[in-house]
Amino acid sequence: MVLRKLFGAAAMAAAVWASASGAQAAGYVQSKTYLINGLASAVPFIGYGFTNLQKKIPGAELYSYISPVEGSGVIQPKIMADIRRLHKANPDIEINLIGISYGANMITWMVKELDREGIQVSYLGVLDGLPLGEVYPNVRRVDNFICNMPGCLRDKIRLTRGNNVTIKNHFAYNTSHIALGNNEEVHTRILHQIQTLPLNVAGPSLDYAYTASTQ
Repeated sequence: MVLRKLFGAAAMAAAVWASASGAQAAGYVQSKTYLINGLASAVPFIGYGFTNLQKKIPGAELYSYISPVEGSGVIQPKIMADIRRLHKANPDIEINLIGISYGANMITWMVKELDREGIQVSYLGVLDGLPLGEVYPNVRRVDNFICNMPGCLRDKIRLTRGNNVTIKNHFAYNTSHIALGNNEEVHTRILHQIQTLPLNVAGPSLDYAYTASTQ
């Protein structure tokens, strides 16, 4: 009788463990983050901000280049092809696109094309690009980061007409265009936004009152 009770308790514990493990597995969301640098970012002292950001995001892919021809003609098609491949394998994958300067322009062009193909984008991080394309309703959240020093582009993101789905936020910083990509507050905000594991409660708990404006 004692052995039977012990066996029953062990079986119950195993069932609870299996149930918890299943719930944890069910909470997992596959994600992929692309970091697209700006013009001449293949030069280390220009593209260093996103190089540092990549180190904070496991599995993130960083694209740096020299010219707009390389950016639009090589980098953009390569990323689009990879997104299509991943989406075909898993339509629920969380896609995060983060770009600075010309890279910010490219990610706004990409979401337009992805919208036509019915591919959702979980997060769009737009850092001081010009001119920026409009954001389509396939984007769940967009953060528009700009800087206020001479040389900053300051273009503000706009949603397409009738897009009442995308959550849009605007942040301004007293820093330079290149330094914006290495700004710790920007990095922290991005890391918070791309967190996709519901059971992961160890992420940053932040008060974003430090931002110049939010809309």
